[in-house]
Amino acid sequence: MKRVPGTRDEFHTIQLKTNNFNRMNKIRNLILITLIFVVGACQNKKLDKTEKKELKVTVDEHFNQLFHRNSGGTTGADGAISVPFPDGSSVFMMGDSFLGEVKNNQRDTTTKMINNTFIVVNPEQTNTKTLFQGEYDDPYSLVIPENDPGKFYWPGHGFVRDSVFHFFMSRFWIPGTGMWGFEFLNTDYFRYSWPEFEKISVEPFEYTLQNNVHWGHAVFDEGNYIYIYGSRAEEDNICKAHVCRTTLTGENTLDFKDVEFFDGSSWTSDPLATNPMKGITSNISEQFSVFKYNNTYVLLSQQRGIGAGEIYTYTSENPFGPWENRQMIYRTAEYNEDSDIITYNAMAHPQYIKDHELLISYNVNSLKPSQIFENVDYYRPVFLRVPMEMILKE
Repeated sequence: MKRVPGTRDEFHTIQLKTNNFNRMNKIRNLILITLIFVVGACQNKKLDKTEKKELKVTVDEHFNQLFHRNSGGTTGADGAISVPFPDGSSVFMMGDSFLGEVKNNQRDTTTKMINNTFIVVNPEQTNTKTLFQGEYDDPYSLVIPENDPGKFYWPGHGFVRDSVFHFFMSRFWIPGTGMWGFEFLNTDYFRYSWPEFEKISVEPFEYTLQNNVHWGHAVFDEGNYIYIYGSRAEEDNICKAHVCRTTLTGENTLDFKDVEFFDGSSWTSDPLATNPMKGITSNISEQFSVFKYNNTYVLLSQQRGIGAGEIYTYTSENPFGPWENRQMIYRTAEYNEDSDIITYNAMAHPQYIKDHELLISYNVNSLKPSQIFENVDYYRPVFLRVPMEMILKE
């Protein structure tokens, strides 16, 4: 076989060049991959830091504007207990309410206060409509006790099932004088048609009088059961949360003959055996919220007491606890700035969760009644957005 001079050397040289080229490619690829991982890790760290910085409570200016009307509806109220409706709208059940015109952020001192109104937020969240009785210049509460003069209602909570709006109202009267002269009498259960808001029936929830639990301020429709929550001052004068449950009858009404009460570990038909739910270490508010987020139940409550601004959440695998993972998600600042301005009864509005942020509200009021006329912002709800990560973290 004829040998071609230089062929082997040329092949060897080419092979060396190829090997060197491959090695350089491998080294270059290795460096490139390393850089990608390093840069990616730095970016992830930056993203993590950014995410942590973004986990803060913010003011929801949109909902504040919806509820801060200057005329044409409720211009001031507390309560703000919401129930979602099937069409995407919601009703906010309000307590003592002012209608009338507001000028220069002030209301006329002769403006009439009524004990309750319902504010309906349209599905697009662009407008509200206030429900009340009477004329705008001479309004009356939407829900008034029948044949019981001198008594009035403040709102509880509720739910909608098959075009029936089920809700609770707390009946009060004023035997004393001054800001704290009112007295709780009983809880009544209402059924209204939806969307007409026409009364179908009303009856007392008699268990309130048997075990002194203020039932109906939080209601959770789980499907098979309707859970009804309440608060009661215990022996240490600390208010604690209780829960009972029942079902709906074929007539779409709560079955009061088959109510079960949670005794701290199991369910019983004895209303006197009710015991507080376990795990809640804060002084429960008169009004609080219970809702489900994915597979987790969440309880939200503001610390009870004049000047208390701490809003807490708890989580559980069950709607009756035990509750754990207490988080102090927000502290209101109004009382620190003016000791006459108080905040209370924070509520959750889970139907408005957006971008994993929960809409909540708390009420602002004044120990000096004159201030709520001088500045209407002293008697209006404040709306906030809370990242769900702040609630679910452990």
